[in-house]
Amino acid sequence: MLSRIIEFISKLIKKVLNIINHAKVSIKLTVVYGFMFSIVLFILNASILYGVKHYTYDQVNKQIDDAQTIILNNIKLQINNSNLFDKKIFLDIPSKEDISARIIQENGKVINSSDKFDYNIKISDEGKKKKIKERHIEDKERHLVYKNVKFQSKKYGTLYIQIVKDMDSEYDFMKILLGVMAVADFIGIIASIILGYIVSKKMLKPIDYITKTAENISINNLKERIDVKGPDDELKRLASTFNNMIDRLQESFDRQSQFVSDASHELRTPVSVIQGYANLLDRWGKDDRDALEKSIYGIKLEANNMADLIEKLLFLARGDKGTQLVEKKEFYLNELIDEVVKESKLIGQKHIISSDKNDVVKVLADYKMLKQMLRVFIDNSIKFTPEHGKIDISSEVKDETVRITVSDTGIGIPRDEIKNIFNRFYIVDKSRSKEKGGTGLGLSIAKWIVDMHNGTIDVESEEGKGSKIIVTLNIHKLFTTL
Repeated sequence: MLSRIIEFISKLIKKVLNIINHAKVSIKLTVVYGFMFSIVLFILNASILYGVKHYTYDQVNKQIDDAQTIILNNIKLQINNSNLFDKKIFLDIPSKEDISARIIQENGKVINSSDKFDYNIKISDEGKKKKIKERHIEDKERHLVYKNVKFQSKKYGTLYIQIVKDMDSEYDFMKILLGVMAVADFIGIIASIILGYIVSKKMLKPIDYITKTAENISINNLKERIDVKGPDDELKRLASTFNNMIDRLQESFDRQSQFVSDASHELRTPVSVIQGYANLLDRWGKDDRDALEKSIYGIKLEANNMADLIEKLLFLARGDKGTQLVEKKEFYLNELIDEVVKESKLIGQKHIISSDKNDVVKVLADYKMLKQMLRVFIDNSIKFTPEHGKIDISSEVKDETVRITVSDTGIGIPRDEIKNIFNRFYIVDKSRSKEKGGTGLGLSIAKWIVDMHNGTIDVESEEGKGSKIIVTLNIHKLFTTL
């Protein structure tokens, strides 16, 4: 019987697992929940039935012991045990307890018996305090608990008192209890499956939203978002994460589209200029010396501008892809700043270029990139600082960082424009920058270089008074002050 139950359970588990592997998530959750709920109900009901049965047999055993005491006391009241045929011996046994008894000799002869005793209990079962017997009398199953009590009689010798408890009513009660539990379990399992399916569908509804939204998203449609209401659980956080991911994708795509558009626009200008000078050469360059020289100069200038623009675009593209080579080596930062200051004095001879403070510090960084970064800041200062204006490049070791400051007394930057100056192709004053030859990529490159050196960049500026750019390199583990 046990092997069949185990085999049935194993087959059931296999079927459940097969269903789970091929079903939707809501069905999987419902099946798992229903299965676990059924196991819990089975264990709980089995424990209840076992407890009820154990308690019932404890009470039956006490009833038999009480009946034994009553019978032995009544026998002792008989003088010399001479009147064992008196039915009064069994009279005090409670009739409601379905207990019968008889007195029998070793040879099987019945001395006395209660009215309801119709059982054939063998004396050979002596020594077993209690036992459940299944007897078939008139095709009816009987469940009995009995006890053989041995005692001595002067007249009859060795006698046995057989006390029998009929358990039919108790078994009927347990059958009814089992039936009620089975019906309740069936209703409970069906209800749990229905409610579990409804709840799981409701809980997993955000996943359907995520799926539909993902299906609607394309390169031309990044506006779809998941609107999830309800408690702040894992599914809502998943939806928020998905929305944030789409926001980042849209922002990145918009930046890329803007980048391509701006790059195309910036390249279109020098190409148009070169085409214009080429047409001028074609018309007049063969005979007009001035037109020839002007066209050649213009073509060379625009070609240089285009080459510079393309180089900057390639730099940023390699940076975005992570293929831009960063060659770090040890060098003195103060010597680099001195070199940049000397070169800047040659370029901006109409400006006062100085270095008020330049602390001696040795760093581990990319020499060329830091120089390129400084050149971007200084070129901007030279372009937008009036003649005889002051430009200062300084460095200061503070705590465990080094701060590089480039300040000028130029025209400054409007307060609401500062946050955008590091965006690619962003130009504060487009008409003025066009005259100066700006493309709006220099500060983006400088920001990328600072990021690659684990640094930060801050801008302080006021219109009409000048600007200050502060680069803080957080590389305290990689440099030593002298």
